Amino acid sequence: MPNSTRQALLQALSAAEGEYISGQQLAETLGVSRAAVHKAAAALTAQGYALEAAPRRGYRLTGGDPFCAEAAGEYPAPVYVYDTLESSNRTAKLLALDGAPHGTLVLTAHQSAGRGRLGRFESPAGKGVYCSVLLRPEVPAASAQTVTISAAVAVCRAVKALCGIELSIKWVNDLYYQGRKVCGILTEAGTDLESGRLEWLVVGIGLNLTSTAADWPEELAAKAGSLYPGGPAPVSRAAL
Repeated sequence: MPNSTRQALLQALSAAEGEYISGQQLAETLGVSRAAVHKAAAALTAQGYALEAAPRRGYRLTGGDPFCAEAAGEYPAPVYVYDTLESSNRTAKLLALDGAPHGTLVLTAHQSAGRGRLGRFESPAGKGVYCSVLLRPEVPAASAQTVTISAAVAVCRAVKALCGIELSIKWVNDLYYQGRKVCGILTEAGTDLESGRLEWLVVGIGLNLTSTAADWPEELAAKAGSLYPGGPAPVSRAAL
């Protein structure tokens, strides 16, 4: 079964925000048979999504794991999804050196050795979104910092649009909510020494979703925060 069918089904059920959609309506919307809808639903369930099917009512999505390629929605570049990584930035940099295209996205549910601008970045498993995007901008190396600033603004706008939450920026790469840090951004670059231009940029973003004080080392417990402390984000917002 094509990934596109699973992806389209996931998007349709997410948009319904927990309401049932009939199998016939889904089949017509997706342009596939009802058997294909059933197979796609079974595949999403196997991936960890809490998907319910009821006679004469159809299907509905009540929750699940956002860390799969289908949850990223339509995306114009390769998406690499992992349950755990040493560091999403490290993986993205290796992909950059291997020639991966502009926009390549690395997404993971956990980092065993995540890094921030000043050292280690804690990444509690299953409690946040940890991703890195590979960019190949045609700009001089001196402009690299503007990318970090742009990323901080973009995350704030995305969280506002998807979650209705206003974040503040501690320039240039830390985002705060209710006085606690909920997001860190780390930008790393590869430069052509002869031309002085960037060959690639990797922008790493770590956003805390449901972590609590118990998830952090003692020295961070009073400083770190999350968007939804200790509780799941709404289904429609899970694929942030």
